[in-house]
Amino acid sequence: MNAAQTPKSPIWLSLLPRFIGRHLEGRHGIVSIINNSGWLLLDKALRLLLGLLVGAWVARYLGPAQYGELAYALAYIAFFQAVATLGLDGIVVRDISNTPDSAGAVLGTALSLRLISGVVCWLSAVLGMAIINGIDSRSVILTALAGGALIFQAADTVDLWFQSQSQVHRTVLAKLAAYLISNGAKVVLILVGAPLISFAAVMAFDALAAALGLMISYKLYPCKNRWKKIGVTSKALLREGWPFMLSGISVIAYMRIDQIMIKEMLGESALGVYAAVLPIATLGQIVPMTLATSLAPFVAKKKAEGEEAYWQALEKIFQGFALIGWLACIAIVIFSSLVVDLLFGDKYKLGATVLAVYSVTSLFISLGVAQWLWSLSERKSGFFLYKTLAGVVVCVVGNFWVINRFGLVGVAWVAVLSQFVSTVATNLFLAPKVIKLQISSIFFFGYISALVRKFK
Repeated sequence: MNAAQTPKSPIWLSLLPRFIGRHLEGRHGIVSIINNSGWLLLDKALRLLLGLLVGAWVARYLGPAQYGELAYALAYIAFFQAVATLGLDGIVVRDISNTPDSAGAVLGTALSLRLISGVVCWLSAVLGMAIINGIDSRSVILTALAGGALIFQAADTVDLWFQSQSQVHRTVLAKLAAYLISNGAKVVLILVGAPLISFAAVMAFDALAAALGLMISYKLYPCKNRWKKIGVTSKALLREGWPFMLSGISVIAYMRIDQIMIKEMLGESALGVYAAVLPIATLGQIVPMTLATSLAPFVAKKKAEGEEAYWQALEKIFQGFALIGWLACIAIVIFSSLVVDLLFGDKYKLGATVLAVYSVTSLFISLGVAQWLWSLSERKSGFFLYKTLAGVVVCVVGNFWVINRFGLVGVAWVAVLSQFVSTVATNLFLAPKVIKLQISSIFFFGYISALVRKFK
């Protein structure tokens, strides 16, 4: 590779300690992953900060009952969001990374499919809510307004292009600008004393602003191939994507069905408390999910190099993700009471215990995200469907048994159990080699073995 072909080193590399810089020198693949993930983490961190502060302010302003009503509509819409994406994210990024010349056909086809799916899902969501709660219910209006995001999220196809090209900073800048505007709008709504439905409308506005930002970013860094919809490509994407889509619906089911059940069995105020603390409880999941986006092309390349390099890479990923999950659990458990009291106040006091328990799910979700990388490389898209369905069964049956007996804390423990069953226990039958990596990572066997070898 000549000097003209050598990838330009990012500025941050020169700011690192020399011993780290020397270790990374010449390892362009690793540097690219770190650079890509860094931008994604910056996006998540800023969104997290804004989301927690503004979200807590919205929860205080609306109160548990109205906040629970909004959370109910959003939990319901989440089921349709899983359908609208068609399970294509990882597949599109993988196909473009492996065969760059197919980018135009893959992206154009994915966008067309998602636009059609988004419109159908929005109409179905509004109609379904009208049937469930009656046409005069305010939940129908909330669903119609917030559900507009189902259509606008088709623009995230542009995001997949940037991911495949390790140009995620373009996506980050576009989406952050939209997020700043939408959160500013929420603050204005609070200050002027706006009604509940105004906050639902902001959800769709956020998606629209992000879509416009992505379109502008794409104009500055376009694909060399013209986007076009191809029938053969549509069939191929849908054939491989539908198990991921069903898996996504199942994931939403056992992550959101508890909110639906809380509203129906305990009321909107209880749901408001539960929904308010969930964003904090899921903090530990952000880093693994963000890293997975950048690691997908890396794992695919290791798979092409050979099984030994592939499994060594997976082992390190599982270990790293497990460590992140543990750190997140411990930190949230320690500071749960302080955080809830500071952000939400006395009306949400019960949420502290819920937050501490629910945070344990971060460990198992981290391991599940690591396994997603394995399933993508092995083309085992149907595999996750069985795992998530097991999680749904545990979630629904468990919640029917605990909600009236143990309230919100019982629901949080069921969430932990369902995540464990889905991400770890089912591998005992479905992926024995993977469960060995998971168990080893949970108890740090890899780190312990390395230390033993070092001191021998």
